[in-house]
Amino acid sequence: MRTIDWRSDEPISEQLAQWCGLAREPGVLVVVFDGGGAEEELPWSELEPWTRTRSVTVADVRSSLDRGALDVALCSDLLYLRPGVELATGSGEPSAGLVWALGRAGRAALARGLLDPAPLGPADVVRLGLAQAVLDPGQDLPVSGRESLTALTTARDLLRTSPSARSSLEMASFRLLFASGDPGEGARAFLDRRQPDFDA
Repeated sequence: MRTIDWRSDEPISEQLAQWCGLAREPGVLVVVFDGGGAEEELPWSELEPWTRTRSVTVADVRSSLDRGALDVALCSDLLYLRPGVELATGSGEPSAGLVWALGRAGRAALARGLLDPAPLGPADVVRLGLAQAVLDPGQDLPVSGRESLTALTTARDLLRTSPSARSSLEMASFRLLFASGDPGEGARAFLDRRQPDFDA
C-alpha cells in the first residue's frame, strides 16, 4: 500500500496527473487530504482517468476541502472522513466530479447533493453512500494493503459498476474469487492464526 499527501500549495491538476501515473500498478494508493485550498475546478477529462486506475484509490479526508480536491476525493474508490469534516456541495452549477460521485451513490444522494446547497456532515455523507465510514483522528484506515489482490480488484470493479449491471458482475466476480484459491488460503490462515499469503 502506498500513501501520499495532498499538497494544498500546488495545483491539484498537476498532482492528480502524478497520482494517476502511480495508480497504473495494481494495489492500494491512499491520498491523505489535510488542509483547505484547491479552489480550481477540474474538467471531467482530467478526473475520469482517476476513476479508471488499476489501483484501488482511497481518500483519507481529514479536513474540509474546496472544489478541486473535493472532486478528486469523491472520485476515489473508497472515501473515509475524520470527525468534523463537511462536504460542501455548494450552490450554483455542480462540478463534474460531484455529479459523478452523487450518481454512483444513488438517487437519494443525487437529490440531496443537487437540490440542497447546505454542506453535508460526516454522518450524512456515510448514510448517503458517498463515504465508507467516519474514523477517529488517530484511527488507521481499515485497508492495510495485505488483502488479497484478487479481492481488492473485484471490490474495485463492483464499486465502479453501475447499479443495473452490478448483480451480473457480482456473480462473475464470486466465481473468479473462488477459482483463485484466495478464500481457501484465507480460511487456512485464520485457523492457523497466521497472516494469509495471497498470490499476487
